[in-house]
Amino acid sequence: MNELVKIELIEGNQVVDSRVIAEGLGIKHKTLLETIRKYQTELESLGRVAFETATLSTKGGNQLFSFCYLNELQCNFVVTLSRNTPQVVSFKLALVKAFYAAQKEIDFLKEVIEESEDVLTKKRKIYKKQGYSDNWIEKRLESIEVRNELEALWRTKGIDNPRYFAILTSIISKETFDITPTEHKKLKNLKSQNLRDHMTNTELAFITLAEAATKEISEAEDAQTYQELKGASKKGGSIAKEARKMLEAKTGKKIVSSLNFLPKNRDKYLKK
Repeated sequence: MNELVKIELIEGNQVVDSRVIAEGLGIKHKTLLETIRKYQTELESLGRVAFETATLSTKGGNQLFSFCYLNELQCNFVVTLSRNTPQVVSFKLALVKAFYAAQKEIDFLKEVIEESEDVLTKKRKIYKKQGYSDNWIEKRLESIEVRNELEALWRTKGIDNPRYFAILTSIISKETFDITPTEHKKLKNLKSQNLRDHMTNTELAFITLAEAATKEISEAEDAQTYQELKGASKKGGSIAKEARKMLEAKTGKKIVSSLNFLPKNRDKYLKK
């Protein structure tokens, strides 16, 4: 049941799709919408009820249907209107746990202190001790600062959920390198390691360019919603992609590398 409840972050609000609620309560979605419309005044006192329209493909052709997103208080109110069958009780518990877990993620992110100069100084010492070159360290620290600025911008737009951070990052990386971060890690034979700690100088340069461009484009276009930020991320990555392709054409060498900084490869990595 816990897997059934999917908390989404839309314009800074934690919400649940009405279709998920209907499934959890064991009732038809149409019946739930009738209840929501019946008590819409009460629900609107807890926040705006955002109705949306989607297309459903059927044998008879495409059909339009309505659904909506409810915030935590609205969800709690709606489920209290259902009789406490074992399924409903189980769903109520799963709903409470899902919202609690989502809030914990947001609280954790809010508690994360922006990387200050002192923290960067400590990171420099750690990288130095691990054997990275001074040139690589400076590029890595620059990439951290640029990333922090981009994440700070995302937070001002209400993007706090780590899942959305991951999606935006994947868009930027996919556009920049033509592979996702997961595919990039697999290419470098990495598992739990931080991908960027195993990027070459050139890879770091291009991902930094992509994220800096994404921030500038987001600000220039005054991107506010998650969808608008996704568009800006794609544009930022495309700028880095164009630069990457130009360099690859001039040098005849691929930028994306399988090199990693695991102990057995460090000498080769540093020579790169």
